[in-house]
Amino acid sequence: MRDTMYEPALCLILQGAKQTIIDGRKLSLTAGDTVLISHHVPVQAQITKASEHEPYTALIVRLDMSVIRSLVAEIAQITGGTDDIHSVASEKAELALLEAIDRLLVVLADSLEAQLLGQAAMREVHLRMLRASHGGMLRAMSSPQTPANRIARAIAFIRENYKNSCQVGDVAAEAGMSATVFHKRFREITGTTPNRYLKRIRLQEAHSLLSVDRASVTHAALEVGYKSVNQFSRDYSKNFGMPPKVARATAN
Repeated sequence: MRDTMYEPALCLILQGAKQTIIDGRKLSLTAGDTVLISHHVPVQAQITKASEHEPYTALIVRLDMSVIRSLVAEIAQITGGTDDIHSVASEKAELALLEAIDRLLVVLADSLEAQLLGQAAMREVHLRMLRASHGGMLRAMSSPQTPANRIARAIAFIRENYKNSCQVGDVAAEAGMSATVFHKRFREITGTTPNRYLKRIRLQEAHSLLSVDRASVTHAALEVGYKSVNQFSRDYSKNFGMPPKVARATAN
Protein backbone atom coordinates (compact mmCIF):
# COMPACT_ATOMS: atom_id res chain seq x y z
CA MET A 1 0.00 0.00 0.00
CA ARG A 2 1.25 3.47 -0.88
CA ASP A 3 0.25 6.65 0.92
CA THR A 4 -1.07 9.23 -1.50
CA MET A 5 -3.37 12.22 -1.68
CA TYR A 6 -6.52 12.09 -3.79
CA GLU A 7 -7.80 15.34 -5.27
CA PRO A 8 -11.41 16.20 -6.19
CA ALA A 9 -12.08 14.25 -9.37
CA LEU A 10 -14.00 11.57 -11.18
CA CYS A 11 -12.01 8.40 -11.85
CA LEU A 12 -13.21 5.76 -14.31
CA ILE A 13 -11.33 2.45 -14.12
CA LEU A 14 -10.74 1.26 -17.67
CA GLN A 15 -8.47 -1.75 -17.11
CA GLY A 16 -6.96 -3.64 -14.20
CA ALA A 17 -7.87 -3.31 -10.53
CA LYS A 18 -6.95 -1.22 -7.51
CA GLN A 19 -7.62 -1.15 -3.78
CA THR A 20 -8.02 2.10 -1.87
CA ILE A 21 -8.25 2.46 1.90
CA ILE A 22 -9.50 5.60 3.64
CA ASP A 23 -9.91 5.57 7.43
CA GLY A 24 -10.11 1.76 7.42
CA ARG A 25 -12.82 1.65 4.72
CA LYS A 26 -11.70 -0.47 1.76
CA LEU A 27 -12.73 0.13 -1.82
CA SER A 28 -11.96 -2.66 -4.29
CA LEU A 29 -12.05 -1.08 -7.74
CA THR A 30 -12.21 -2.96 -11.04
CA ALA A 31 -12.78 -2.09 -14.70
CA GLY A 32 -16.11 -0.33 -15.13
CA ASP A 33 -16.12 1.27 -11.68
CA THR A 34 -16.32 5.02 -11.18
CA VAL A 35 -14.91 6.78 -8.14
CA LEU A 36 -16.09 10.23 -7.06
CA ILE A 37 -13.67 12.19 -4.87
CA SER A 38 -15.14 15.38 -3.40
CA HIS A 39 -12.23 16.62 -1.25
CA HIS A 40 -8.44 16.46 -1.14
CA VAL A 41 -8.07 13.42 1.13
CA PRO A 42 -5.19 11.15 2.21
CA VAL A 43 -5.59 7.49 1.29
CA GLN A 44 -3.62 4.30 0.93
CA ALA A 45 -3.76 2.83 -2.56
CA GLN A 46 -2.38 -0.23 -4.31
CA ILE A 47 -2.79 -1.59 -7.84
CA THR A 48 -3.94 -5.20 -7.43
CA LYS A 49 -4.30 -6.28 -11.05
CA ALA A 50 -2.00 -5.23 -13.89
CA SER A 51 0.36 -6.82 -16.37
CA GLU A 52 2.76 -5.81 -19.11
CA HIS A 53 0.12 -6.49 -21.76
CA GLU A 54 -2.81 -5.12 -19.74
CA PRO A 55 -1.53 -2.32 -17.48
CA TYR A 56 -3.76 -0.61 -14.95
CA THR A 57 -5.51 2.23 -16.79
CA ALA A 58 -7.89 4.89 -15.50
CA LEU A 59 -9.45 8.07 -16.84
CA ILE A 60 -9.38 11.09 -14.53
CA VAL A 61 -11.66 14.13 -14.86
CA ARG A 62 -10.76 16.83 -12.35
CA LEU A 63 -13.71 18.24 -10.45
CA ASP A 64 -14.48 21.93 -11.07
CA MET A 65 -16.41 23.25 -8.08
CA SER A 66 -17.35 26.43 -9.95
CA VAL A 67 -19.26 24.25 -12.45
CA ILE A 68 -20.88 22.30 -9.59
CA ARG A 69 -22.02 25.54 -7.91
CA SER A 70 -23.33 26.91 -11.20
CA LEU A 71 -25.37 23.78 -11.84
CA VAL A 72 -26.82 23.73 -8.34
CA ALA A 73 -27.74 27.41 -8.62
CA GLU A 74 -29.66 26.75 -11.84
CA ILE A 75 -31.39 23.54 -10.82
CA ALA A 76 -34.02 23.80 -8.12
CA GLN A 77 -33.61 20.22 -6.96
CA ILE A 78 -30.69 17.88 -7.64
CA THR A 79 -32.21 14.43 -7.29
CA GLY A 80 -30.55 11.79 -5.16
CA GLY A 81 -30.03 11.22 -1.47
CA THR A 82 -27.28 12.46 0.80
CA ASP A 83 -27.39 9.62 3.33
CA ASP A 84 -24.31 7.52 4.10
CA ILE A 85 -22.10 9.77 1.99
CA HIS A 86 -18.32 9.67 1.69
CA SER A 87 -15.60 11.91 0.26
CA VAL A 88 -14.37 8.89 -1.74
CA ALA A 89 -17.23 6.77 -3.09
CA SER A 90 -17.41 4.14 -5.81
CA GLU A 91 -20.09 2.45 -7.89
CA LYS A 92 -20.36 0.67 -11.20
CA ALA A 93 -20.43 3.30 -13.92
CA GLU A 94 -23.95 4.44 -14.78
CA LEU A 95 -24.81 4.52 -18.49
CA ALA A 96 -25.69 8.22 -18.51
CA LEU A 97 -22.32 9.10 -16.97
CA LEU A 98 -20.43 6.86 -19.40
CA GLU A 99 -22.20 8.43 -22.35
CA ALA A 100 -21.39 11.92 -21.09
CA ILE A 101 -17.71 11.00 -20.69
CA ASP A 102 -17.67 9.53 -24.21
CA ARG A 103 -19.13 12.76 -25.64
CA LEU A 104 -16.52 14.78 -23.75
CA LEU A 105 -13.69 12.69 -25.21
CA VAL A 106 -15.08 13.04 -28.73
CA VAL A 107 -15.33 16.82 -28.35
CA LEU A 108 -11.83 17.16 -26.89
CA ALA A 109 -10.33 15.14 -29.75
CA ASP A 110 -11.18 17.94 -32.20
CA SER A 111 -9.62 21.35 -31.55
CA LEU A 112 -12.53 23.33 -33.02
CA GLU A 113 -15.17 21.30 -31.18
CA ALA A 114 -13.13 21.54 -27.99
CA GLN A 115 -13.15 25.32 -28.30
CA LEU A 116 -16.86 25.59 -29.10
CA LEU A 117 -18.36 22.68 -27.17
CA GLY A 118 -15.77 21.75 -24.52
CA GLN A 119 -17.35 23.69 -21.66
CA ALA A 120 -20.81 22.31 -22.42
CA ALA A 121 -19.50 18.73 -22.57
CA MET A 122 -17.62 19.16 -19.29
CA ARG A 123 -20.73 20.68 -17.73
CA GLU A 124 -22.75 17.61 -18.69
CA VAL A 125 -20.20 15.30 -17.05
CA HIS A 126 -20.45 17.37 -13.84
CA LEU A 127 -24.23 17.17 -13.95
CA ARG A 128 -24.04 13.37 -14.27
CA MET A 129 -21.66 13.28 -11.29
CA LEU A 130 -24.11 15.32 -9.23
CA ARG A 131 -26.99 12.98 -10.11
CA ALA A 132 -25.02 9.74 -9.73
CA SER A 133 -26.03 7.32 -6.99
CA HIS A 134 -22.65 7.88 -5.28
CA GLY A 135 -22.65 11.68 -5.77
CA GLY A 136 -24.10 12.36 -2.32
CA MET A 137 -21.08 14.27 -1.03
CA LEU A 138 -21.14 16.54 -4.09
CA ARG A 139 -24.83 17.21 -3.47
CA ALA A 140 -24.04 17.91 0.18
CA MET A 141 -21.55 20.55 -0.94
CA SER A 142 -24.21 22.48 -2.86
CA SER A 143 -24.65 25.09 -0.11
CA PRO A 144 -21.77 27.21 1.26
CA GLN A 145 -22.95 26.56 4.81
CA THR A 146 -22.98 22.75 4.74
CA PRO A 147 -20.26 20.90 6.74
CA ALA A 148 -18.96 19.36 3.49
CA ASN A 149 -18.45 22.79 1.97
CA ARG A 150 -16.93 24.24 5.14
CA ILE A 151 -14.44 21.39 5.40
CA ALA A 152 -13.50 21.95 1.75
CA ARG A 153 -12.69 25.57 2.67
CA ALA A 154 -10.65 24.39 5.64
CA ILE A 155 -8.69 21.97 3.45
CA ALA A 156 -7.96 24.77 0.96
CA PHE A 157 -6.74 26.93 3.86
CA ILE A 158 -4.41 24.18 5.11
CA ARG A 159 -3.04 23.55 1.63
CA GLU A 160 -2.32 27.25 1.17
CA ASN A 161 -0.74 27.74 4.59
CA TYR A 162 0.96 24.42 5.42
CA LYS A 163 4.42 26.03 5.34
CA ASN A 164 3.45 28.42 8.14
CA SER A 165 2.39 27.88 11.72
CA CYS A 166 -1.05 26.43 11.03
CA GLN A 167 -3.13 26.07 14.22
CA VAL A 168 -6.33 24.05 14.37
CA GLY A 169 -8.16 27.00 15.91
CA ASP A 170 -7.28 29.18 12.91
CA VAL A 171 -8.47 26.51 10.47
CA ALA A 172 -11.71 26.00 12.44
CA ALA A 173 -12.33 29.75 12.31
CA GLU A 174 -11.79 29.70 8.55
CA ALA A 175 -14.46 26.99 8.35
CA GLY A 176 -16.80 28.94 10.63
CA MET A 177 -16.98 26.15 13.23
CA SER A 178 -16.09 25.64 16.85
CA ALA A 179 -12.88 23.65 17.34
CA THR A 180 -14.82 20.64 18.68
CA VAL A 181 -17.35 20.50 15.85
CA PHE A 182 -14.65 21.19 13.28
CA HIS A 183 -12.48 18.32 14.53
CA LYS A 184 -15.46 15.92 14.37
CA ARG A 185 -16.61 16.96 10.91
CA PHE A 186 -13.07 17.00 9.52
CA ARG A 187 -12.51 13.41 10.66
CA GLU A 188 -15.86 12.29 9.23
CA ILE A 189 -15.08 13.70 5.78
CA THR A 190 -11.33 13.17 5.40
CA GLY A 191 -10.81 10.08 7.54
CA THR A 192 -8.10 11.76 9.60
CA THR A 193 -7.56 14.59 12.08
CA PRO A 194 -6.62 18.16 11.08
CA ASN A 195 -3.13 17.81 12.59
CA ARG A 196 -2.47 14.50 10.84
CA TYR A 197 -3.75 15.96 7.60
CA LEU A 198 -1.35 18.91 7.93
CA LYS A 199 1.52 16.51 8.61
CA ARG A 200 0.59 14.40 5.57
CA ILE A 201 0.58 17.47 3.33
CA ARG A 202 3.99 18.55 4.61
CA LEU A 203 5.48 15.08 4.15
CA GLN A 204 4.08 14.70 0.64
CA GLU A 205 5.53 18.06 -0.38
CA ALA A 206 8.87 17.20 1.25
CA HIS A 207 8.91 13.87 -0.59
CA SER A 208 8.57 15.73 -3.88
CA LEU A 209 11.39 18.10 -2.94
CA LEU A 210 13.67 15.18 -2.08
CA SER A 211 12.85 12.83 -4.94
CA VAL A 212 12.24 15.30 -7.78
CA ASP A 213 14.22 18.43 -6.90
CA ARG A 214 16.92 16.49 -5.02
CA ALA A 215 16.80 19.06 -2.22
CA SER A 216 18.81 18.49 0.94
CA VAL A 217 17.00 16.99 3.93
CA THR A 218 17.41 20.21 5.91
CA HIS A 219 16.05 22.35 3.09
CA ALA A 220 13.07 20.04 2.55
CA ALA A 221 12.21 20.00 6.25
CA LEU A 222 12.35 23.78 6.67
CA GLU A 223 10.65 24.47 3.35
CA VAL A 224 7.49 22.56 4.33
CA GLY A 225 7.19 24.09 7.78
CA TYR A 226 9.12 21.80 10.14
CA LYS A 227 11.07 23.54 12.88
CA SER A 228 13.10 20.44 13.77
CA VAL A 229 14.99 18.43 11.14
CA ASN A 230 15.21 15.47 13.54
CA GLN A 231 11.43 15.44 14.00
CA PHE A 232 10.98 15.67 10.24
CA SER A 233 13.29 12.68 9.72
CA ARG A 234 11.35 10.62 12.26
CA ASP A 235 7.98 11.50 10.71
CA TYR A 236 9.24 10.91 7.18
CA SER A 237 10.72 7.51 8.05
CA LYS A 238 7.49 6.42 9.74
CA ASN A 239 5.35 7.53 6.79
CA PHE A 240 7.51 6.34 3.86
CA GLY A 241 9.38 3.45 5.46
CA MET A 242 12.85 4.93 4.89
CA PRO A 243 14.86 7.91 6.13
CA PRO A 244 14.66 11.03 3.96
CA LYS A 245 18.39 10.87 3.15
CA VAL A 246 17.88 7.38 1.70
CA ALA A 247 14.87 8.54 -0.34
CA ARG A 248 16.96 11.38 -1.76
CA ALA A 249 19.91 9.13 -2.57
CA THR A 250 17.79 6.52 -4.35
CA ALA A 251 15.62 8.96 -6.32
CA ASN A 252 15.71 8.46 -10.10
